[in-house]
Amino acid sequence: MFFSEIALSNEAGSVSKIRFSSLNSGIKVVIDVEKDFKYEVLPLSSPPRVVVDLYNVKFDSNFSFPKPAGIITNVRFGSYTSDVSRIVFDLKNSVDLRKIKISKPSVGKKRILSFEIVSENINSNENKQKANKRLNYKKRKTIVIDPGHGGKDPGTSYPSEVSEKDIVLRFSRILKKNLMRNKNYRVFLTRDDDRFIPLKSRVDFAKSKNADLFISIHADASNLKSTRGFSVYTLSNKGLDIEAEKLANRENSYSKKRIKYKGNYLKNAVNPKDYTNNRKKLKNAQDNSTEFATLLVKRVSSKTKLLKNPHRYAGFAVLKSSNFPSALVELGFVTNEHDRKNLRSGNWLTNISYQFVDAINNHFN
Repeated sequence: MFFSEIALSNEAGSVSKIRFSSLNSGIKVVIDVEKDFKYEVLPLSSPPRVVVDLYNVKFDSNFSFPKPAGIITNVRFGSYTSDVSRIVFDLKNSVDLRKIKISKPSVGKKRILSFEIVSENINSNENKQKANKRLNYKKRKTIVIDPGHGGKDPGTSYPSEVSEKDIVLRFSRILKKNLMRNKNYRVFLTRDDDRFIPLKSRVDFAKSKNADLFISIHADASNLKSTRGFSVYTLSNKGLDIEAEKLANRENSYSKKRIKYKGNYLKNAVNPKDYTNNRKKLKNAQDNSTEFATLLVKRVSSKTKLLKNPHRYAGFAVLKSSNFPSALVELGFVTNEHDRKNLRSGNWLTNISYQFVDAINNHFN
């Protein structure tokens, strides 16, 4: 490796000072010269050392070298030729050079040559760390939080007190903030303001983000004011069968090509292979959804009242993707005075969000 810079003057410059400063990865060398000069910096091995040749430069009569430090074991200097002064930095092991540059102060003729000497071992470790960081980034889990309703669709409400679309957006923002503290997560909201988003668009958004988990946030209502509690819904077995058939129908190209099946299948019947594959995908997503819902109910039960049979099954549109596990959460009932108080409490929403975070951590671990 060879580096050079030209900053020439007819008059010989003088080295007035050399100083070292420690770095996590090695050591920085700074050389002060009182005039313009040309230099070459060369790392050598057998034995490991760095050679600095300074052209048209002499050493000041009052100049003295600093004591060896860090990776530098010894410093030597002398005249290499009649017009070249050489400084040799003996080293503990082979190195790489970084950030070699000349600095020119705004006033005066002084020029400052600086460079970093970095151990090859440290450099190798840094490269491994960077590679691992990139790998870890690829392994980050993507969580999509879906605040239900919004815009022209207010959801359920309790007049003059609470509106579902506002409650669930507030909670979703809190949950996202707490999840983002974990660098292993990428977190997205399907909406971050008061807008209407069709159900299919919510699921499509999660697919576009390659979601690893989809959580739809809602609040419930009942004709009985005494009904209260937290609940979670995942896709039912009946819903799974129906959706598997729908998926197979959409993806089935056999009827378009007019390929006839052997046996008792009708001309436009579902391709059995597609049906089976899609049902397997949905079943896998359903199993993971159930596992997450179980963890979530267990965590939340320590902080708030649960609805009777808190883990329930339904065919909600947002639960029907085979691409990722999904759950629809009902935080509580806006029609119940106690739940309504909780839903309006920032402290309660924050504490419940912590239970979500713990359940999500356990789910991915």
